[in-house]
Amino acid sequence: MFKAGKSSLVISSFEKQPYLISANAEDRKQTRMARMMHVHDDRVEILLMRSGHGVHIIDGKKYKTKQGDILIYNAGVKHEEFADSKNGMDILSCAIGNVYINGLAPNVLFEKKYSPVIQHRSCYHELEALMDMLYNNFLSPHPSRELEYHLLCSLLLKVRETVIRAESAEEQKEQELGHLIQSYIDKHYIEDISLQDIADELNMSQYYISHAFKRTTGYSPMQYVIRRRIGEAQSYLLSTDKTVTEISYMVGYNSASNFNNAFKKMIGMSPQRYREFWRNNHKRVK
Repeated sequence: MFKAGKSSLVISSFEKQPYLISANAEDRKQTRMARMMHVHDDRVEILLMRSGHGVHIIDGKKYKTKQGDILIYNAGVKHEEFADSKNGMDILSCAIGNVYINGLAPNVLFEKKYSPVIQHRSCYHELEALMDMLYNNFLSPHPSRELEYHLLCSLLLKVRETVIRAESAEEQKEQELGHLIQSYIDKHYIEDISLQDIADELNMSQYYISHAFKRTTGYSPMQYVIRRRIGEAQSYLLSTDKTVTEISYMVGYNSASNFNNAFKKMIGMSPQRYREFWRNNHKRVK
């Protein structure tokens, strides 16, 4: 195996020198045969889908894959591959050993929180070119170990960077959605709104909305509605002489009883007791 000399490229992310175990180009005839659940501990595998459609199950999660997708199997991760029964898939793949990144287990390119499927076509051609060169060099009667090393480092770093950047972009998108939902609730919390109303307004699934909102605020959408209502009710109780019943309707409750129950559950005392406690011990809040 090629030993990097002083003049060789230094890749600080890698603690040891990675090497290519295998490189393969599988056509549609080959990929029509399903590859059942298996796992490798001695390698990172990278697959590039050149054409076709399939289903890949990685670490128990199903991904519908298509042309332009890049898949990464870290060591120790179970995976299965099923090509579209009619069209199959054309796949370029490579298996890389001796991948050591500071803070991660051997042959693991990124942490589990990141998606193992890259669906960003902007990086596809660059990754395809690197894998093509690796594949052709691997098939050569006289492969260049130095070229292999530099191509591997470039490929691994590009894949790792793309995966992490994609997650950051997804987190930002999720935060933006969370703030959009928050803004909608702030405008409509006194109305009789439900999670389905919010989903219909934003044309998204209830599950995705709940997930994004909780990641952004720490609360489910309906928990946030209640907290907004009770928070505003507290202000009215301290700064006005309106009755508890009047305030209950002002903050979106259809009955004083429901308001009392929600307030007591969250604050630990009834609205009237809350008002008396603060007025007896503090100046009126303006």
